[in-house]
Amino acid sequence: MNPPESNRAATLRDVAALVGVSPRTVSRVVNDEGGFSDETRDKVLEAVEQLGYRPNVFARGLITRRSRTVAFVATTLDDPFFPEVAQAVQRAARAAGLTMLLAVNEHDPELEVELLEQMEMYAPEGVIVFPAAGDAEHLRPLLDRGVATVVVDTPLDHDRAALLVSDLVGAGRIAVEHLIGRGCRRPAMLTNDQLDVSSDPRQQGFVAACRHAGIDEPTVVKAPATTHGGRQGMALALEVVPDLDAIFAYNDVMAIGAMQALTARGIRMPDDVAVIGCDDIALNTMVTPTLSSVRNDRKQIGQEAVRLLGALVDGRRFDEPTVVPVELVSRQSG
Repeated sequence: MNPPESNRAATLRDVAALVGVSPRTVSRVVNDEGGFSDETRDKVLEAVEQLGYRPNVFARGLITRRSRTVAFVATTLDDPFFPEVAQAVQRAARAAGLTMLLAVNEHDPELEVELLEQMEMYAPEGVIVFPAAGDAEHLRPLLDRGVATVVVDTPLDHDRAALLVSDLVGAGRIAVEHLIGRGCRRPAMLTNDQLDVSSDPRQQGFVAACRHAGIDEPTVVKAPATTHGGRQGMALALEVVPDLDAIFAYNDVMAIGAMQALTARGIRMPDDVAVIGCDDIALNTMVTPTLSSVRNDRKQIGQEAVRLLGALVDGRRFDEPTVVPVELVSRQSG
């Protein structure tokens, strides 16, 4: 048989006809299921190469529920940290022989459910959600359907789920200890206005470390977790504590907004006010002064998330969260 016309993709049946075997034999070779001779395998693989055949992963996934894809749902792509994490997940997935599907929940639980239901059609090996929109309870039907799910930084107790958390309480503590160590005594925190203290481990760590240092009523200001929110929050913090000497921000984009507000007021960093962000995005080395930050290692997050997902697919269960450590990266701002 001649190769198929150049204007259509080769099919499994084309490969089978060229080799002179059944389509089922070609399928066994392509999926490495065994039950064929070395000679048959070599002929089939040669025909696959000659015809440019590519398996229909979508169709195969519907049949086997193993499509060699992983679904990754991020909360936003506006914060540079999340694209960096998405890239880390993709690299770890690729190393594991998986293709990553990406969606963004925009902090909306209903949208997240809709996106996950759509992604289920592709029969992914499992799902990584970072973080879940809301409290993650809306993910239970997905888990009840047997979909292995890794949830990052959002607690969820289910035998088909694994929890991966960064030590964000430690992030708040490390930031305060560094600021106190450089002589600051009137720190304030700019935090995400979408969170309360029970769901904000950075704030928990900040407040506990301040109190341990003898600062009984530490100042916490809420604002949107954006650059604009950082500017707004910084202005409010200066109204509340005009002589504040340090800022710890929920994330780096808030910290950069705070630095912009301080610069506009002629306040020097770190001489007048030291500033520390959280996550350590690549942009931190491109601003002036360069931004100190508590590094949340996105490469390790990606690797651990994919590892945990593979373990869930293989039937393992996790009773305790896997914790990713953090570390302070000290630069010019504080």
